[in-house]
Amino acid sequence: MSVILNYPITIKILFCMLNVFVYTHDISSGSAYESNGLDDGQENDYDNDFLYEDYETYQTSKHVFYWLYTRDDTDGQLLNRSEPHMIESTTYNEDNPIKVIIHGWLGTTQEKDGVCSYNVKSYFKMGDYNVICVDWKQYSTDISYSVAKARAKHIAKDIANVLTRITYNLTINFYSLHIIGHSMGAHIAGFVGQDLPDVPRITGLDPAKPKYDKCDPEDRLDKTDAIFVDIIHTNAGQNGFDRSIGHMDFYPNGGKKQPNCEKGDKKSGSCSHVSSYHYYAHSIWAKGDYIAYICSSWEDYEANMCDKANSTYMGEWVDMKGEYGDYFLKTEVRD
Repeated sequence: MSVILNYPITIKILFCMLNVFVYTHDISSGSAYESNGLDDGQENDYDNDFLYEDYETYQTSKHVFYWLYTRDDTDGQLLNRSEPHMIESTTYNEDNPIKVIIHGWLGTTQEKDGVCSYNVKSYFKMGDYNVICVDWKQYSTDISYSVAKARAKHIAKDIANVLTRITYNLTINFYSLHIIGHSMGAHIAGFVGQDLPDVPRITGLDPAKPKYDKCDPEDRLDKTDAIFVDIIHTNAGQNGFDRSIGHMDFYPNGGKKQPNCEKGDKKSGSCSHVSSYHYYAHSIWAKGDYIAYICSSWEDYEANMCDKANSTYMGEWVDMKGEYGDYFLKTEVRD
């Protein structure tokens, strides 16, 4: 058998079989949206020189959708890939900041209690924004965690491609881009930052720990992925990453368990895990509720050893020019 595998023609046959398997899996993995207006300006037939990574990204793009929310249409508009910049028929306004929100594994953009819903409502309490929620539920809800993790970089590549189109090749309004990701979505946000130059800001909301905690920076969210990276840890050590990986890392209530989550955390830790985006949504319109102090540890913070240390707001209104490091605060307030 090992001798047979040395023949180039056998290798090509096996590669083709692998491509057929991947293609079949992709087509069967989703039925919620049979079409997203996909054209993307790419041909549908591939020659033997077509790169495997490009092929995977192309296949992934068929199952990732983008919902735009603006003050003029808070119900959301599905962006159409057949339009050159995907925004021509929408209420997108290039004068308003761009907020990109990425849900995590098992999440969707349509969840009433999800990261997209909560933050969209909060943003429009405050002003005019282009909020784009990335819907990758055909992967996040239909496949295992390990397979979803394997798809993460391809999803990020598609997001990077879409943002390049929306911002006219990164020339219009790119400076206002802020990518926010929860759980596995936080790592996807990091990968987008690796694919695009000088992303202004990435916010990681309790970045996922499972299968990421031993990864090198290029395989997870890291402070090198954007000009400024801030992290909110709410279930550190269980579902969430348990060490600092941003320019500023925030640990509300110590960062491991959150108040009023005793029932929800009994087995899964899910209540504390989602608290990160509840805190963030609240911070958009009530920044004064989340004043955090730089400190070496939660124990030192509780011992009042950091009361005179530098402070900043946790969440939307963080001082990006403030002192880098770990910040702690006590709070029970959340949306």
